[in-house]
Amino acid sequence: MPEETGFGKNRYHRLQVADVIVETHDSKSVVFTIPKENEELFSYKAGQFLTLKVPYDGKNLIRCYSLASSPDVDSEHKVTIKRVVDGRISNWINDDVKPGDFIDVMPPAGIFYLNDGDNDVVLFGGGSGVTPVISILKTALKKTRRKVKLVYANRDEQSVIFKEELAALESGHKDRLQVIYLFDNVDGFLSEERVIQEVTGHDGGEFYVCGPGPFMDTVENTLLKLGEDKRRIHVERFVSPPDPEEAAAQEAAARAAVSGSTVTAFEVYLDGETQEVPYESGDTLLQSMLKAGIDAPFSCEEGMCAACICTVEGGDTVLGNNEVLSREELDEGLTLACQCRPVSGPLKVVFED
Repeated sequence: MPEETGFGKNRYHRLQVADVIVETHDSKSVVFTIPKENEELFSYKAGQFLTLKVPYDGKNLIRCYSLASSPDVDSEHKVTIKRVVDGRISNWINDDVKPGDFIDVMPPAGIFYLNDGDNDVVLFGGGSGVTPVISILKTALKKTRRKVKLVYANRDEQSVIFKEELAALESGHKDRLQVIYLFDNVDGFLSEERVIQEVTGHDGGEFYVCGPGPFMDTVENTLLKLGEDKRRIHVERFVSPPDPEEAAAQEAAARAAVSGSTVTAFEVYLDGETQEVPYESGDTLLQSMLKAGIDAPFSCEEGMCAACICTVEGGDTVLGNNEVLSREELDEGLTLACQCRPVSGPLKVVFED
């Protein structure tokens, strides 16, 4: 029997690779077999991701990869990984992973998914950032009557992932789906002017953006300049976590920064219930909740994925590594439970229902 490295939605499960699909010269998709007893645990929303734990050179490395499959269209759980120069895990997956292998995987997580509504869905995907975007695209076409537009940028035509699948989707939904391909070697990098051109006629739409940092910044900043509501602009950012040694040093520094904390307990609102959680100085909010037996949401534990996003009411806190929350979101009280440490109270941690 495959070994489980934990239990529940916040634990790793050893999944078998069912298939490895060559997508382009530098990207492959990995399809996982989900045991019947874990099917509900691994249910997901289009746009969410899986967290993989991979042994490498004597240590475990953590990586988050978006699901390219849609729960409303596809029967499999498929992640797509593009080779990164000097990327240890992306190169290992593209070179060595084969059907029958086992990988430790955490159940799906993430807040980048299709919101309810009848407004247009406008998607911007850059390179492998198309992975969660195509998942959302397929669900929008299957489950709604909304018009969908994808602006998909790549280095060149040979780098396009899911080209055949997108062509089939366009052919089957000619009245609702439009796909615009942009190539750096022909069109140059995405500009503010091009973003304006592509979103014209989609005022009030729901916007989803994933890709390289400058690509996402260009889209997001342009949409905000145009007056689009920031609550309808969804940006998915992934950054590789630090190595274990670096993470340990960061952890020690973060604990030292709150050594004078006066907090001994805090309240947590989760799944419709409020509970009091004991607090030990130096721990993060997440560490305290897990010690108390609370099944709080999390995934990467490195401030990279937003799975543990929550709001802190009252008190003062210190936030460690943060790769996902904007200045505006921080000002609104949002934080990452895996990186947030309380300094003074009273405080209440709220997870949205």
